[in-house]
Amino acid sequence: MIAVKAFFKVELKALFREPVTIFFMIILPIILTIVFGSTFGDSPIKEGSKVLGIDLVVPNNIVFLLANAGLMGIPITISEVRSQMALKRYFTLPVTYLGYFFSLGLTFAFVSFASVLLFGAISFIFYDASFWMNGANTVIFLITCLLILYDFFIAGYFIAINIKNPRTTNIVSTISFLAMVFTSGVAIPLDSMPKYLQHAVDILPMSHSIKILQDLWINQIHYHDRFGDYLYLVLMALLFTFLVKWRRLRWD
Repeated sequence: MIAVKAFFKVELKALFREPVTIFFMIILPIILTIVFGSTFGDSPIKEGSKVLGIDLVVPNNIVFLLANAGLMGIPITISEVRSQMALKRYFTLPVTYLGYFFSLGLTFAFVSFASVLLFGAISFIFYDASFWMNGANTVIFLITCLLILYDFFIAGYFIAINIKNPRTTNIVSTISFLAMVFTSGVAIPLDSMPKYLQHAVDILPMSHSIKILQDLWINQIHYHDRFGDYLYLVLMALLFTFLVKWRRLRWD
């Protein structure tokens, strides 16, 4: 744990020295909150409902943030450090493979949590977002966020393991992230897409994550309807955990 704590401090300092990372993880979610909040934040999601548009923006932004950290932040960071031969120097220290990756994931999780507090505060203070969840759903919401975080982070590790070149890693990570953003309802409402595309996006984890968190946030979840979404996220976590453990990282 001493090594994890030390690497956490190092990675946190390095992260805040990267203006692009800070923009995508802190500034962009705030911008999205302001844009969507100003556009349809005060409109009911359907006629007669007390739930406003801003109440769906919050869970959407949480998924956007976790996907960004996992699919772009983690693999690009590992690839850059690896290309500088820094990982070899890291492993002359008393730190394990698992300890390094845990500290890196903890760093991005910490920054993600701080970002959620910021855009969440803006949503409640300036756009009248409401907290609809009861106690049980609040606990399930937090557990689900951890599951989603793990899914995207382990997918990011898998990208880093299989691609050595930093430029290629950047391209693959960016394409993966943007493909999910534009097919999950974050950028374009799913209802406006063709039916075949609405079914096709279920191949990707972001749409499943958004559906669950939206229903939990507005306290209108029916777990039998979301069983398939939960099953998908759990199976994805197990699959990528197996692949990462099987592949491992070739530090050279």
